[in-house]
Amino acid sequence: MLGAPFVGACMWGAPTQRHVDMVVPRPHEGVAPAASILAARFSRDDSRTPAAADAIVLVFDRDVDPVSLVPHAFLIVEADGTRVFALEAVLAPASESDENRTVTLYGDFGDPKENPATDVIVVGTIYAEDGTSLQGVAAKVEPWDTGTRAVMAESIAPGPMSCPDARQVLRTYWSDEIRGVEQADLARVQIGLGQGPARPPIGFDDHAGDGDANDDNVLDLCVDVDAPIVELRIAAGAFVDATGQPSAAVALPVRDGPPK
Repeated sequence: MLGAPFVGACMWGAPTQRHVDMVVPRPHEGVAPAASILAARFSRDDSRTPAAADAIVLVFDRDVDPVSLVPHAFLIVEADGTRVFALEAVLAPASESDENRTVTLYGDFGDPKENPATDVIVVGTIYAEDGTSLQGVAAKVEPWDTGTRAVMAESIAPGPMSCPDARQVLRTYWSDEIRGVEQADLARVQIGLGQGPARPPIGFDDHAGDGDANDDNVLDLCVDVDAPIVELRIAAGAFVDATGQPSAAVALPVRDGPPK
């Protein structure tokens, strides 16, 4: 998907730091983090896919402030205890101005089978667009062979750029980019309503499609009814990731989107 240019900091010229000695910040005792990472997926391995570095895709529960995004704010822990910083952090694979919830980290994150990355922690000062601090937020890294999956379904209003002829829109965020999005896949997606039987969406929108390099991890579902949407179910294998691995089956509650 074409949109705003990647925002991040590239540090390929810096020496690789394989062992990091530091104390990870955490929220005050008894206070839950105000923000969260919905998914962290080992997306690319430099020895197994056409990539210059390993990549981990993070999906936050809110938009990240691109001005505050720096790679050394992210600490990755590997299975053998090695701790490393990310060398690059960018808003990707979704990069439109209203889709800033996904951050891709690049660096040397171990071997996904022999010594996989197990955890990612925000140790630096990064903020969400709503001003929430993301420092201390952490997540387990999903294994290499875990299929991409939808991790959030959010109700938003139709607009000129997304399902203009629909009554409602469900915006879905996935743990990694998805490909193979075709109209024939509509039957694999079921929308649960507050009343009446579940139904498929009438179309997909806001996604590059056709398996091209601009595919991302955001997909809008066009809905033709006004009834409240309460659940989203997607069958296994509805789509594939960049390596051709089938997507996982999911059932998600639907939440209200941010106010316009």
